[in-house]
Amino acid sequence: MRNCSGVWTTLEKTETEGDLYESVLIGGRPVRYPRPFVFSIQPSRTHPSFEQRSKISRALCLYDNAGEHFLPGEVSSNAPVTQHLGLSSALLFLFDPTQEPDFRAACRERSADPQMHKHGGNHRQDLVLADAARRIRDQTGLAQTQLYSKPLIVVVTKYDAWCSLTRHERLSSKLAIRQTSGGEFALHSDNIRSISDDVRRILARYAGKVVAAAEGFSSDVTYIPVSSIGTSPKVVNKADGKDHLLVRTGDIRPMWPEVPMLYVLQKTVPRLIPTYKSSRSSNENQKRRDDGEHRSDGDSLPDGWKETGS
Repeated sequence: MRNCSGVWTTLEKTETEGDLYESVLIGGRPVRYPRPFVFSIQPSRTHPSFEQRSKISRALCLYDNAGEHFLPGEVSSNAPVTQHLGLSSALLFLFDPTQEPDFRAACRERSADPQMHKHGGNHRQDLVLADAARRIRDQTGLAQTQLYSKPLIVVVTKYDAWCSLTRHERLSSKLAIRQTSGGEFALHSDNIRSISDDVRRILARYAGKVVAAAEGFSSDVTYIPVSSIGTSPKVVNKADGKDHLLVRTGDIRPMWPEVPMLYVLQKTVPRLIPTYKSSRSSNENQKRRDDGEHRSDGDSLPDGWKETGS
């Protein structure tokens, strides 16, 4: 892709029909199902748990639902596109800050991203999450007074557009993935949880309804920032006379696109994703997080992760 640095491209949103769906005949009538993405995951020979590979290898099955699937009338007996939710081992909810007016207002003077200005949108994403939660309760029989016990990862997208709220421009992969003294790579879950705490504070200030919807449903919520392209799109007027948000392929520099999935696998399949052991104990790290402190040794988080305010 980087060899074609002059090519404009865009990242298409998830559609509610097309190649991601398959129609099958059931009882003589067509029923449209979402196609799963299925991957085989197993430890390599250098993995520290290679000898237990028969126990920790998995077939990873992913479904990609559009937000529109959680609108009235989108799901029917002819298109049961969300029935997999109740069987899932974890949920990833993609939250787009550029769709939240308060978020855009906070970033307007700090970000040149057109999505934080007139090219942004207004969409009640908390209602999408609340409806997904309702469907899971219906499918699993979970009472309204009970919390969902499986991991819910709120993936806060387009980090490059709102990073000014943290005073930290880039998300370094070293914050989440570290090489151990033995040479293998491991996930630094302490750092991820610390960053989650900071992101939650930002969301509580500018998108509190999403935090309320997430934590009113699940007892295990983590907030992870990502950027799929790592740069702001440009407004390009194309031959159709309309403005399009595009990015040059050579400018694409994703930030943390792999971290949410690695974190989910670490939480749901013990020993599959090695955990990085920091120099301080987990109890001390938790106490320092509770006290609002960041670590100052080699495992420390950047000071820029503290919220800047308005």
